[in-house]
Amino acid sequence: MPRYTREQIYRRRRIVALAILLLLISLIFYLISLVVSLFSGPGEANQAAPVQVLGDGVPIGRNWKPANPKAMVVKENPPGSEIRQQLPRGIKLAPGEVLGIDVSNHQEEINWKWVADSGVTYAYLKATEGVGFTDAHFAQNWEGARKHGITVGAYHYFTLCSSGLDQARFFLETVPVVEDSLPPVVDLEFDGVCDARPPGEKVNAEVDTFVKLVERAWGRRVVVYTSQPWRNAYGTPAEVERPQWYYANNRPEGEHAIWQVTFKARVPGIAGNVDLDIMRPAVLRRQTAL
Repeated sequence: MPRYTREQIYRRRRIVALAILLLLISLIFYLISLVVSLFSGPGEANQAAPVQVLGDGVPIGRNWKPANPKAMVVKENPPGSEIRQQLPRGIKLAPGEVLGIDVSNHQEEINWKWVADSGVTYAYLKATEGVGFTDAHFAQNWEGARKHGITVGAYHYFTLCSSGLDQARFFLETVPVVEDSLPPVVDLEFDGVCDARPPGEKVNAEVDTFVKLVERAWGRRVVVYTSQPWRNAYGTPAEVERPQWYYANNRPEGEHAIWQVTFKARVPGIAGNVDLDIMRPAVLRRQTAL
């Protein structure tokens, strides 16, 4: 006698055919998704949200929205804190001023808990230089400082060997746009590896491009740090009022936003010297508002 009836054989054939059909459908969907991922760019399928871009193709982050200046909060340094003791002789904090630091890879590994415990309430962190150089400690400094309640900001060291457009793209690809962070800074000095000295008209045009693109991305005006040699050679970006960050031995005249008072502060958690800065948060908020 046959092992299976004719009806059982037909049923088994239908089950096998259905399984083959489902396998083919799955394979087709897999091939379609593979083709889509190849044409959409590496890693794009895994992004939580599309990267927004400016009209010039400059990325501005997946979760970007115009910054709210009121979200930027910088706490006062506690009375008697160690950071207050680092003020040079003869310099005192005026009402509304707050002490903080700016750091780069030169400070190497930083213990941000100790820094916060010393009374530091804000820190500017070097993020990028020119095109292609990311500060080796930027990401961990950003995360570590924020973890311990320090308000952070990022600065870009501008060079004369790359276009303002390319430098803006690089900076915006590196630094997260976070609403409660400090506004970005462009650092204009001659101490980098670039020896180029283009004419002033070209330099100011490139700086202007960088500044405007970063401002459009962040929804805030950029803070401008200039060295005296740079100001002597090229002046400062002055199309509109922007917050100024100066280094000076004595209190600068005028309504500056940040004053770098010394390169030789000593702060727990940081090996060696570190820059000490006096900020006027109210001035910074007002002058960075668009």
